[in-house]
Amino acid sequence: MRGGVAENVSTDAELVERCLRDRKALDVSFRSIYDRHAGAAWRFLRSMVGDGRADDCLQETFIRVFRSLDRWDRGRPIRPWILTIAHRVAVDALRASARRPAATGLTEVAAPGGAETVPAAASDREVGSLLDAAVRGLPERQREVFLLKQVEGLTFDQVADALRCSVRTAKTRMREATDLLAATLRRRGLVAGGEAC
Repeated sequence: MRGGVAENVSTDAELVERCLRDRKALDVSFRSIYDRHAGAAWRFLRSMVGDGRADDCLQETFIRVFRSLDRWDRGRPIRPWILTIAHRVAVDALRASARRPAATGLTEVAAPGGAETVPAAASDREVGSLLDAAVRGLPERQREVFLLKQVEGLTFDQVADALRCSVRTAKTRMREATDLLAATLRRRGLVAGGEAC
């Protein structure tokens, strides 16, 4: 309640139920689901497939979400489920094009090892570009775990569900990703030689 007026904020589960049972409420309810979760899906997709294909992949993701609403487990958060679908769309797009993604846009991700390891002379833009390139250079399996865990903030259980692997595998891939990033950032002078991520 704000200012004496009750807010009408629906949960994701309520929105999905409305989409499934009431065709008249479908546009508004599904738009609300889209508005809440499209940003996270787009960031993930852009990091996986690049700017040029992210919009198309986002559209495909939400088409698949819409078609699968009745299969979403109401006992689980919807965002990891949507990101699972986004992951499948990204993998399909990468396989179809058989080329590396163009850009990640991860400038908001902190450099592994902490900000104090970044040389004072480097601008934020330069650091962001170097970090983008380092993340883009990760092998696909390590990159997707890194993005889901570090950028989207999923738990290892949710990452494992999204990628259809064990939690142990997700943790191993995350460790490999951070080791590879640390090595790349050391080579580029962003992390001192003895520091680890």
